[in-house]
Amino acid sequence: MKIRHFLAALALMGSTHAGTETPHAPVPPPPAPADSGWWFRAAPYAWLTAVDGDVTIGPLTAPVDISISDTLDSLDMAYMGVFEVGKGNLSLGLDVIYGKLSSDNEAGGRIFDSFRFEQKQWVLTPFLAYRAIQTERYHMDVFAGARITLLEAELTGRFARGGETSATRDTDWADPIIGIRGQAELTDKVFFRYNGDIGGFGVSSDFTWQAFAGFGYHFTGNVSAAIGYRGLGVDYSKDSFSVDTVSHGPVIGLEVVF
Repeated sequence: MKIRHFLAALALMGSTHAGTETPHAPVPPPPAPADSGWWFRAAPYAWLTAVDGDVTIGPLTAPVDISISDTLDSLDMAYMGVFEVGKGNLSLGLDVIYGKLSSDNEAGGRIFDSFRFEQKQWVLTPFLAYRAIQTERYHMDVFAGARITLLEAELTGRFARGGETSATRDTDWADPIIGIRGQAELTDKVFFRYNGDIGGFGVSSDFTWQAFAGFGYHFTGNVSAAIGYRGLGVDYSKDSFSVDTVSHGPVIGLEVVF
């Protein structure tokens, strides 16, 4: 059953996770064409996350402890993809994530027996990248942009002696980010990729970060795939809402460049 869920999640996500926050592009573009002409990149990907941290909505605060197995069981719908266009050393891109999920966590306390967390989340990451280093076997970009989060969340606490109470929040925020990404060609077919950014700086979130590292394979000059591991942390609070979580898990992506 979990294998079937996993395959279904990949199909839907090819078209991030939150409460939890989720992302910048995990798959950097290939080296710029020799003629420095226009190029376009489309990269659907799937990110299977585990989440650790705490969420507060109104008077309710609950720990978040979601395993990858829990994500496969509770994921209702998700879409993830990166779209980028470039010319010469400059490129402009957008990472789009939509996720809808729910989870139940045991509380085991005298007041609450368990918590249920439900959310719908969009994470939009527009970015501008500059090719700082370009050699025959390696390239590195620096980039800057924003991580925009639109979140609808509901937290329900079930009392140990019966009954329950709920709190909801419909909110959004934007964090500036800066980072680097790169690719090293290990052979004619195999490559290593990395990507990392930091942001927030107190503008919205106190701090947010993201990191990815993995390997890929060139099927053709225009089609490749990459697999690796990604982590994303966020520490955001405003009024009676806060989220302090780290999402992490394997990423697999397909990339087409033309």
